Amino acid sequence: AVYINQIRNNNQVHLWAMDRWAVDEDRDGAFLVLPLKNDVETVVGVVGVDTLLSSNPTQFLPHEISFIQNVVRQLSSGFSFLDARHKFSRTLVSLLETIPRKESAVLAASCYVVEPVPHVQSGPKSPDAPGEFVLRHTMSLNPKTGIVETMTGANRETIRRSDTTFRDYLFTCLDKREVVQNRAYGTDHLAMCVEDKLGVPIFVIDLDTGKDKTKILKPAQIKSVRILLNKMVMVFGQLLEEVSTDEKKYNSDWEKSLPDDLRFALRFEKMILDDLKRRMSNMDVGALSEIKSYKEPPAIIGTVIQVVMLLLGICAEEELQEWSNIKTHLNSELLKKLAAFDPLGKDTKVDIHKANDRLKGLTATEVKKGGSMPTYLLYQWIIDVISIIRVGEATR
Repeated sequence: AVYINQIRNNNQVHLWAMDRWAVDEDRDGAFLVLPLKNDVETVVGVVGVDTLLSSNPTQFLPHEISFIQNVVRQLSSGFSFLDARHKFSRTLVSLLETIPRKESAVLAASCYVVEPVPHVQSGPKSPDAPGEFVLRHTMSLNPKTGIVETMTGANRETIRRSDTTFRDYLFTCLDKREVVQNRAYGTDHLAMCVEDKLGVPIFVIDLDTGKDKTKILKPAQIKSVRILLNKMVMVFGQLLEEVSTDEKKYNSDWEKSLPDDLRFALRFEKMILDDLKRRMSNMDVGALSEIKSYKEPPAIIGTVIQVVMLLLGICAEEELQEWSNIKTHLNSELLKKLAAFDPLGKDTKVDIHKANDRLKGLTATEVKKGGSMPTYLLYQWIIDVISIIRVGEATR
């Protein structure tokens, strides 16, 4: 800490904002600077307090210095978590984009940060009484635009248990730590609580499947979403560990040049793609035989195969209309290329805009209905690859 009790007489202090200087030359002020540290005592910033605008010549008294030190100490203690939350925001965006991509019945999604409410003693409290929480609305996937919007300012809603009965299912999910389905505001919702490795609730995810009751998520679909949330928790734990130890741990060379928010978002996206590749590893050439047998494939299947060939660089764009040429590449070599393809590789050059133009808004539901299971897995591979490249392009 640095304490200067007479700024006017100290030639090492320079005031950039002269409007803060006392008009009366007889008046002076004091200046106190304290370090802001993270969990491993590394200085990450400073907090400065001065008395330049005081109407009387003012110095800091010992008890005032002690109070300010305590305030800064509390700021320091929460710095790691706040820093981690900021860096993790891009991963949350990826999560909310991925869920509807994997489960097309989900039309909209919202993320709420769980924050504990300090207990105010107003009488005896049972030691077994559960902790109280509020939910802060941080992000939403807009169903009309498909864009994840970050809630800020007046849009960042805080929900308390007593506020509304229409969203009490969010707190039921939080209390029971289990999946809760409920109908609210005319649509079906599914709430899932996300806990850290210590069992502390950190997020509540609210999925909206619309008005059609046939779209309510089935157990297998809920399990699929839970797998995504578990991967997110794993990445969040890695981020917290890095922030708390002030030591970066890179999983791949491509991570070293990235800012932390994009690094962890891409790590999450890569985990999803790697998981899909493991599922696709069970495919053999026989799984492609049905697709290869078509004289002219259905439009959906043809589009998916064309985009796969385009992303892997197997066929030039002008060759994609010749099915007789394309189907010669539906062999074991294609499966090897799918497994080995690295969207973030230095030599990878893919125009995702051309791929998106060919997909023309094709959805997972349409592919599932109009194509085979191998086609559906290939479609998921396409969407995951495009998502990773799109996030990676933000770093260039």
